[in-house]
Amino acid sequence: RLGSFFNTSEVSGGPLGGDSDYLKSIFSMEWFVPMPLGFVLYSENMYGVLEKIRRNTAVLYGEYFYLGGSGLSYAESLRGYDDGQVGPVTSSSSPIGGRALVKNTLELRFPIAPNPTIFGLFFAEAGNAWEHVWETDPFKLRRSAGVGVRLFMPMVGIIGIDFGYGFDYIN
Repeated sequence: RLGSFFNTSEVSGGPLGGDSDYLKSIFSMEWFVPMPLGFVLYSENMYGVLEKIRRNTAVLYGEYFYLGGSGLSYAESLRGYDDGQVGPVTSSSSPIGGRALVKNTLELRFPIAPNPTIFGLFFAEAGNAWEHVWETDPFKLRRSAGVGVRLFMPMVGIIGIDFGYGFDYIN
């Protein structure tokens, strides 16, 4: 496929009732561009916003945006960084979670073997999460780059490993 688009919105409380009143929207675009020699250029851009509908409402911890790591835990992946360590953290490095998210990914995928399907990739990513929406700055992103390999196994799916380097670690 040449490209795709994905957008979600989630409403809690408000006219639906409940203890928590918020609107969470995620806008995501993915593009797959076939290139010569079996190469594929993959691009993903993701933007998220979490806003309270009522001023004095609590939002559950798991609804905030977390960024960093492999994406297998609670955080959205940003390879080259530790889980949840991109964005707002406490003084002891515990993730707080953000109410705004920006993440951009670019991968160049290349075939290694046709059967079983194995492909390698080079990637570059940039992203960040912010505690408040008004703090969002799409030019202050944490960057990373690296390589990876994927194996497609029928009835299991794709499994793989990536090695990434984060350029913007903050002590």
